Amino acid sequence: MSSAAALLLRPTSATTHPLLHQSSPKSFFLRLHPSRRRLPVPRLSLTPTVAGNSNNSPPPPPPPPPSPVPAPAAPPSLLANWSPPRAIWRGLSALLLAGQVFHRVLTGRVHRRNLLAQLRRVGPGSAGVALLTAAFVGMAFTIQFVREFTRLGLHRSVGGVLALALARELSPVVTAVVAAGRVGSAFAAELGTMQVSEQTDTLRVLGANPIDYLVVPRVLACVLALPVLTLISFALGLASSAFLADSVFGVSVSIILESARKALRPWDLISSLLKSQVFGAIIAVVSCAWGVTTHGGAKGVGESTTSAVVVSLVGIFVADFALSCLFFQGAGDSLKHAMG
Repeated sequence: MSSAAALLLRPTSATTHPLLHQSSPKSFFLRLHPSRRRLPVPRLSLTPTVAGNSNNSPPPPPPPPPSPVPAPAAPPSLLANWSPPRAIWRGLSALLLAGQVFHRVLTGRVHRRNLLAQLRRVGPGSAGVALLTAAFVGMAFTIQFVREFTRLGLHRSVGGVLALALARELSPVVTAVVAAGRVGSAFAAELGTMQVSEQTDTLRVLGANPIDYLVVPRVLACVLALPVLTLISFALGLASSAFLADSVFGVSVSIILESARKALRPWDLISSLLKSQVFGAIIAVVSCAWGVTTHGGAKGVGESTTSAVVVSLVGIFVADFALSCLFFQGAGDSLKHAMG
């Protein structure tokens, strides 16, 4: 009995039992658990097979859908590629600039030091050319009609005709033309160069308004200096005409001056000064507007300068016609007083 019990109670070695032939108890229970048994997984083919195709090649792609018929394009508009001429925009800029200058003059926003510098430039700087031109224009006008008047016995009206022609038309127009060629071109070139080199932007950065600093002094200088130049040109033109009539055609200087005194009225000189102011404003505003709207480098500066002079001359002649119709519509008895 004791030997049989001892045999039953003797521990069995791990190597003698097939289920206990493991390195640890954990692996033993994992092997016994049915969920840990690996089952064979069927291998699936990702390439579809087609019946009758022994090479297992992919099927041909479906035909592309028919492309839609494009709708007919709309006809191009007549104004699609049209842009207004540059002269229109410059004309509008000149009008706006004139309004700004007028407002600043009324409010007293004038740079006085620049105004004095521009007055010296427009006045004494242009006096020589203007006076020389006025003298030769007066003498050329004298040659055209003094001989005819003396043959008709109207030598006493020579001075009146000279004075009226010089005061009403020749002196203001010739002076304005000279100023447009000399001063207007300089204004357009200077402001155009400052615009393309971004100097006007520098003035804005420094807190200075380019209109107050550059434009207003130039406009005021032309408006104030041209009437003075016109009066001097009138006096020199009349003097040169009287000298030529006396030395060449035998008409006395005293007769010419007396006839001029009788023919002239104060309104003739006042109208000449008003014309000069209008012409000066046209020259300065157009030249400055064309200058500040310049772009395109040196070529643009040259084009703006030429265009400014041309437009200024056209504006002078148009304004002269309009002002002459306004000022002298009912005049017609001046020579009667000169011959009396």
